[in-house]
Amino acid sequence: MRRLFLFVFCLCFFTGLAIADDTDIVFVTDWKAQAEHGGFYQALAKGLYKKHGLNVTIRQGGPQSDNPRLLAAGAIDIALTSNNFQPINLLAAGADTKVIMAVFQKDPQVFMVHPENSANSIADMKGMPIFIADSAIGTLWPWLEAKFGFTSKQIRKYTYSLAPWLVNKGTVQEGYMSSEPFTARKAGVKPKIFLLADAGYPGYAAMVTARGAFIEKSPHVVRAFVKASIEGWNDYLYGDPSAGNAMILKDNPEATPELLAFSIATMKNADIVGKGDTVGQIDPARWQQFYDEMSELGVFEKGLNAADAFTAKFLPKAASE
Repeated sequence: MRRLFLFVFCLCFFTGLAIADDTDIVFVTDWKAQAEHGGFYQALAKGLYKKHGLNVTIRQGGPQSDNPRLLAAGAIDIALTSNNFQPINLLAAGADTKVIMAVFQKDPQVFMVHPENSANSIADMKGMPIFIADSAIGTLWPWLEAKFGFTSKQIRKYTYSLAPWLVNKGTVQEGYMSSEPFTARKAGVKPKIFLLADAGYPGYAAMVTARGAFIEKSPHVVRAFVKASIEGWNDYLYGDPSAGNAMILKDNPEATPELLAFSIATMKNADIVGKGDTVGQIDPARWQQFYDEMSELGVFEKGLNAADAFTAKFLPKAASE
C-alpha cells in the first residue's frame, strides 16, 4: 500500500513539474505597444501567464521589426507575424516555423474615404488614387486588382502621415481599422470606412508564430502560452482593460488612453478577435482558401502544402476534440 502511495505521489509530482517552475519566454510583438496587443499585456499584467507557470517578457516591435527573419534565423522563439503572407513565405523559404494561434479572425485592414466622396464600396474606388503602404503593394494589391480591377496607376505611397489624404478629398487611404480612422477623426474628418474582410478578403492577422524546434521541445509551454493569451484577450476586451493598458502606456508613451479606448471598441464592434474559445482559432479550409487565391494570383509559388505553416493542436477547440 505504501509503495502504491509513493507511486501515485511521484506520478502526480512529475506530471505537474513540466510547468510547475516558471519558464522564461520572450514574446516579440510586431509593432509598438498598442491595444492590438492588449490581450498579451493583460495576461502579463493580471498574472495569467504566471498562473500557467510561465515567466513572460513582452518585447515590443517597431518600424524596423522583422519578426519573420528573426524567427527563421533562430534569434527568437515566439513572436507575432502580422498577416497570412509572412508564415506562408517562411514556409516557402524552408523555415521551420508554425502559427499556433490567430488573434485577429478578421484582418483589420481598411480603406477609408472622406464623407463627401462618392465611393460607397471598395468596388467604387476603382480608378481613384489610393495611399497604400509598400508592404501592402506585394500582398493586398494583387487581390484588389483581381477582385475589383484596380491598376497600379492608382497607387500613391503612404508614408504613415494622413496629411496628403486629408487635403485630397477624392483619394482613398489604406490603414488599420483601429488606427487611421481615429487619427482622421482627431483631424476633424469622420471618414467612411470599408473593412477589406467584409469584401471577401480571407486572411487572418496578428498570428502568434513559433519556431518548430521550440514547439517540439516545449509543447506544454506552447499550450500554456496559448491558453493564458486567450484568457488575456477575453479579459482585455470584455473585462476591465486597465491593467493591460497601464503596461501598454508604459512601453509606448505615444499611445493615449483615448486611442486605446477607441481601438478596443473598434475590435469589439467589428468582431475582429472573437470571444471565448473562438479567440485564436484557425480554420484549415479558410487557410487553404487564402493560399489557393493568392497562389493563383502569383503571390505564392504553387505546390506548397500551406497547412504546414500552422498547427491548431494547441487551441481549445482542437484540444477538446
